[in-house]
Amino acid sequence: MFRYFGSKHSSAAHVAQLATQGFSGTTAADAFGGLGTIGAVLKGNGFKVTTCDVLNLPNAFQHARIVCQTRPRFSRLRAATGLRTSQDILDYLDTRRAERSWLVSEFSTQRQFFTHDNAVRIAGAWNAIRRWDEARLLSESERKYLLASFLNSMDPCANTAGTYYAHLKHWHRKALKPFQMKWLPVQAGVAAGQALVGDALEMLKGKRFDLLYLDPPYNRRDYSRYYHLPESLASLKRPNTNPESASGVPMKMLDASPLIRKSAEASYLQNLISSVEWNRLVVQYCEGSEIPMAELRQMLRQTGTLREFVLPALGYTTAAGARQHKHHVFIVDQTRAKTRARGRLNSSALRPNRDLNSP
Repeated sequence: MFRYFGSKHSSAAHVAQLATQGFSGTTAADAFGGLGTIGAVLKGNGFKVTTCDVLNLPNAFQHARIVCQTRPRFSRLRAATGLRTSQDILDYLDTRRAERSWLVSEFSTQRQFFTHDNAVRIAGAWNAIRRWDEARLLSESERKYLLASFLNSMDPCANTAGTYYAHLKHWHRKALKPFQMKWLPVQAGVAAGQALVGDALEMLKGKRFDLLYLDPPYNRRDYSRYYHLPESLASLKRPNTNPESASGVPMKMLDASPLIRKSAEASYLQNLISSVEWNRLVVQYCEGSEIPMAELRQMLRQTGTLREFVLPALGYTTAAGARQHKHHVFIVDQTRAKTRARGRLNSSALRPNRDLNSP
């Protein structure tokens, strides 16, 4: 799976088990959806899921995993091109070449993000997807599923430590492996969900879900810059690359840093929790992050009956050393009285809770 800051791949099954244990519900929201990992597990557990993100890269993955129930049929594309099967589409994309592409010159020749051969093939596949979209041969689900599959196939041969903010000085062994298009697995569920593009508070305010899952940013890292190249590719737009930038960050791009900074703050989390109607709230958070654990714990106690679990998880890091982290999973069930009397959380009550013990 595509390497992404905050990915919950290692802990998703365990978290979903904790989140749904002893709980009956049919709708769930993952406000900070990432690549749709938790959302896909919840979908597989019978929930109709809604996810959010401000960027096109994660939205493509969320749409493919949360909205799509099966692999799209590509009916118009097959009729127009004569590509009869899904394997024919993969084979076609695998054989495309674009020697003179901007991606080759800027991200292979100038910057060693990909070997020349892989860059030529990646550019060829991307050009074909863009042509199909411009010719209106793809539905929204087909376009986003194609892009998610393409990006997921591209990432394993990128000569990076994981993000696209820098490339490695020497060719890593994985970067020497040939690019190969593969379909992203689809998670079937009882109902197709929604994958929304926008700020979580704006998108979810006033809506009701049985289960609200929150995995807010642990720091103020700007994902739009760390993943600028796949974000540009997911947008099907050639970036106006800054020639002086070692990472090739576009000169003009969506600056998500204000939204990232805001959503990492305790006040934003308070507003989100109080602005969405829910029966069960699940918050996953990592030790040593933006919000002190004691402050977060006390905040959540104001919303209902709180339980807390601690589990080990693998966290992505560009630094050498252990990737093990301790994640806290907070589960809040609202009492009927608090459900009837919902209001904004009292920020003055944010004091460390000395009485709560983890099970």
